[in-house]
Amino acid sequence: MAHVRSLFFKGPLADVEDKAVKSFKLGRPSDVIWNITNRCNLLCDHCYMAADAHCLPDELSDEETIALVEQMGERGLPALFLSGGEPMMRKNFWEILELARSYDIRVTVSTNCTLINREAAKRLKANGIDWIATSLYGPAEFHDKMVGVPGTHDRVIEAIKILREEGVNVAIKTAISQATWPFVYDLIHEAKDLDCGLIYFCDLITSGRSEGEDDGRITPEQWRELGDFIVDDILSEDSKLEWDIGAMPSFIPFVAEKFVERGIDVSNGLERLKVISACPVGKGHMNINSAGGIMPCQFAQDWTVGNIREMSLQDAVSELYKLDVQESKGVCAPDACEYSRICRGCRAKAWQRTGDPMAEDLTCLLHAEFDRSGLVGQIEATPDFDRAAPCSVPGVC
Repeated sequence: MAHVRSLFFKGPLADVEDKAVKSFKLGRPSDVIWNITNRCNLLCDHCYMAADAHCLPDELSDEETIALVEQMGERGLPALFLSGGEPMMRKNFWEILELARSYDIRVTVSTNCTLINREAAKRLKANGIDWIATSLYGPAEFHDKMVGVPGTHDRVIEAIKILREEGVNVAIKTAISQATWPFVYDLIHEAKDLDCGLIYFCDLITSGRSEGEDDGRITPEQWRELGDFIVDDILSEDSKLEWDIGAMPSFIPFVAEKFVERGIDVSNGLERLKVISACPVGKGHMNINSAGGIMPCQFAQDWTVGNIREMSLQDAVSELYKLDVQESKGVCAPDACEYSRICRGCRAKAWQRTGDPMAEDLTCLLHAEFDRSGLVGQIEATPDFDRAAPCSVPGVC
């Protein structure tokens, strides 16, 4: 994931991005996406986890979740994403949230919003929640069919209005696919009309209920069209919308090229990308599933490096760093692409396609015939950062 405005300019998430970079350079976790439960009250037909109404049998106990939050606090975790399933279905959701906030961890809740009413919105605001992330896929009939429960679209819209009235920022998420593509620009306008501050577009992940549906992805040309639109929006005077892109790391050098073509200095973003690349696998970022499994990426639930029951959070950072010191292969290799270390390609897609996380990302948006000289020159002029293994001794960094 990459917040485009905050990466290249000082957007609304620049401060937490800076804290994540600092945390990684100190050898600590930079951000954690935690699926605190597999339970969900919806049945989205593209869910990469195939979540349903059931808990996994080995889900972390309440006591284990609290111990994990305490580890996060002790290691100075900057950002925590509470996700699911539907995270608010976990019985100790509020206890987890409130303890994390007591450590001054920046918490974002990724929820389908069906359990948010006025009381919940007020409680979220009182706990200092800056962002709620929720999904919309298109008009009501289409959205409800996608999530498998009639009436969901209208409940989400009402929850968004309540959250904004209570002063909680809302991010609209959508999976970009051939099915949702016809509604993408309408969703952008709807997000602005609802006073949402961020849109998260994620390429279709072909696992869970969407396994084997690679032909459901939009084309590179459609992604580039969307990139041109986002560049225009960021550079317009009347828009402050943040854009977050998931599972498409090559989108970042693509839009960077567009900024450079317009004479814009992108060195601020390049400095960060040389520390935490557009695909953050191995860069202090981790996902933890409801059973405590530690994953390099939330989109590859079967790719684990250990379990929080058996290793500390700090040990997990060190284990994941082993992926960072490896180089991507094929079209993503350093000798094949000037952007290899700032992009790296989507490692989850490589894993799902081949079982090798360092394999090439065949969904790359970039082509060799593009004139890369402007951006390449800025990359070369941007200071490098040491890639020495982060400190892994608790209490030292």
